[in-house]
Amino acid sequence: MSAILPAWAAVTGWLAVHAPASHATLRPGATVADVRSTEHELGAGLPADQAKLLMACDGTVDASAHDRDPDEYDPGLFLAQHHLLPLEALAEVRESTGNAEQFWGPWVPFAVTDYALPPWGGLAVDAGGRLATFDLAGGDPPSEPLTTPGYGSLNEFLYSLAEILIQGTGPLTAAGVPGIHRGALVWGPLPGDGAPWTPVHPAT
Repeated sequence: MSAILPAWAAVTGWLAVHAPASHATLRPGATVADVRSTEHELGAGLPADQAKLLMACDGTVDASAHDRDPDEYDPGLFLAQHHLLPLEALAEVRESTGNAEQFWGPWVPFAVTDYALPPWGGLAVDAGGRLATFDLAGGDPPSEPLTTPGYGSLNEFLYSLAEILIQGTGPLTAAGVPGIHRGALVWGPLPGDGAPWTPVHPAT
């Protein structure tokens, strides 16, 4: 039985308290009808864990669509430097390859590193909840399922994210250092002398 919703609740609860700018990018959950409509558009069912997650939160707001300093760090990149894709974007990302079925097979895009600018790259998830990377700029289909600690499955990834945010431990410590920058969760440390970036768990 999947426990993805408690993991997501732990992440979003932490954001609400410590990174309100990132929390503000969360969209309301999708409906069952929304999920079924997207599955019809994709021609395939969504992975069960991904569907549950999107019914709790239908992705993040595209900050590029708002009045935001283009040089500012995007508060929606709190998923270890990824945006959670909303339902409406899943088919767009898949179909941007020109031959979605050959390219994707059983994989569905889950998160991207740059929401606003195609071609996209990021993380995909299969029917069993396993994660893979993809890079449309390089013309690369989803990789073999990831074995990197913390990235083996969608469920593992969200629990690892909750662990590093709440406790400062776990496999995602290898991905970067989470910190707060103007109310947003930003993985750093940040280069240059910009606005202060404060690590979530300062080294003791």
